Amino acid sequence: MILKNNALPGWIKRQASLGPNVEVDGIQNEQNAYWYLLTVCCPLIFESYALILHPFWADLELRENKLTNSTKSQTFEKNLKPISWTKSFGIFNKDFDLKTSNEIQEKIRLEIVNDWPSYINFPEEGDCSDEQLGFVRNRLIESYGDVVANYYYCILKTGKWEEDKIYSGKLSELEQLKDNDGVRDNPTAIFPDDKSWCLVTDYDLPFTYIGGSEKFITSITDNEYLDIYRIFPAFIEKV
Repeated sequence: MILKNNALPGWIKRQASLGPNVEVDGIQNEQNAYWYLLTVCCPLIFESYALILHPFWADLELRENKLTNSTKSQTFEKNLKPISWTKSFGIFNKDFDLKTSNEIQEKIRLEIVNDWPSYINFPEEGDCSDEQLGFVRNRLIESYGDVVANYYYCILKTGKWEEDKIYSGKLSELEQLKDNDGVRDNPTAIFPDDKSWCLVTDYDLPFTYIGGSEKFITSITDNEYLDIYRIFPAFIEKV
């Protein structure tokens, strides 16, 4: 991996930088947040788009112990593992549907805020799971080859919080970033110089956007296990 200058190219700068930097023609609410924020966070220059819902984290064995009033629940050590939104919603007797999922997860959060169950954590903001990112990276290599990509970390994901950082390296070298003391978590955005695809999230969002070719997006979507779904633009930028 090579450390580049920290200047984002113009085509993705406003969307990937800490913002908001894009004004949308419409009003955001809980029902349309995914579609509204797609316009805010991802350049609308691609054939197709997808949404990765960052996983919930749960210790289901600890939950079972608590529900059965087992004495083990007093000493059970947490072993949080990623679980899908579908499975998480089921824990709280809710049905999962992408169109309503953002609204439902907020309702669940409000329901348990004063009695937070120690066996579950909500999705991490600004950071999809390693499993999700690795899966998408592998599909990128299948669709585009092991190309050189840019790995952008906003200032809040750097070690010293002094300036943004951009690294350059092949897609197959992604895991090398985990050994870099200068950054933490997964990148804010990943993109090639030729603008053929991108992954981008926001530090405050529990989901990540992907743009690319129809073939590539088809290869990663309708994936309930990893919570990756096709999404279509519904808002335009205000001019």
